[in-house]
Amino acid sequence: MARKGGQDRGITQRKDRKGWWVRLYANGHQQWFKCDTKSQAKALYGRLKADIREGTFFPEKFAPRKDITLRAWILRCLEGSTNRGVENERRYGRRWSLLLGNRMLVDISTEDLRQVQVKMRAKLRPRPMNAPKELQLKRLWTDATINRHLSYLRHVLMLAVKDRKLTSNPVSGLKFFPESTRTRFLSGDELKRLQGVMSENDWKLVAFAVETGLRREEQFRLRWDQVDFEHGILTLPLPKRGKTRHVPLS
Repeated sequence: MARKGGQDRGITQRKDRKGWWVRLYANGHQQWFKCDTKSQAKALYGRLKADIREGTFFPEKFAPRKDITLRAWILRCLEGSTNRGVENERRYGRRWSLLLGNRMLVDISTEDLRQVQVKMRAKLRPRPMNAPKELQLKRLWTDATINRHLSYLRHVLMLAVKDRKLTSNPVSGLKFFPESTRTRFLSGDELKRLQGVMSENDWKLVAFAVETGLRREEQFRLRWDQVDFEHGILTLPLPKRGKTRHVPLS
């Protein structure tokens, strides 16, 4: 890439708006394109210059068609959502609307999201009334919960990229927190103690969950046509991961 005055030609870091920008002149008009990083700006500049030389430069493919706030875009996405986890989407959407809802989509940078990520991790639960000062407060959100919020935002902003309201997804430049996974099995004594403090009807529900390993939503949405008594098989046609699952019944 040509350099001018020790700087890469055609890309700059504007003070009035965060992020890196590509500047091009085409057909006598100046065009600006926003990127998250300098490397992205370099790659986009080279690609656009090649398009200009080949006569295939169509700026409407890259430029957002209309500014829209994050809050308005989240509401639009929720209106058309047919996902099974739409209730979780609404909860995540409300959180992001509080955090960055007034921001225009094109003004949200990876660094903005990184700062939100750090603040969410540092947020502590409120101190209970009359609690001693030496009480160690717990974090309000676990790393897994923060990652779920960011996963939802990544999905929403990817829809904005597909709809040409963004040139790139700022969440793509974030590094998610590592999640600790731990599987624990109840011992026979623990199951007996648990049964001893529950009513008979409640214990039947718990025992079924323990035997099958079903999620709560899967268990309470079961239908009789999913149960094969002859072969002792329970079929979940559309579980959380989108693949049919067969669960043996004792």
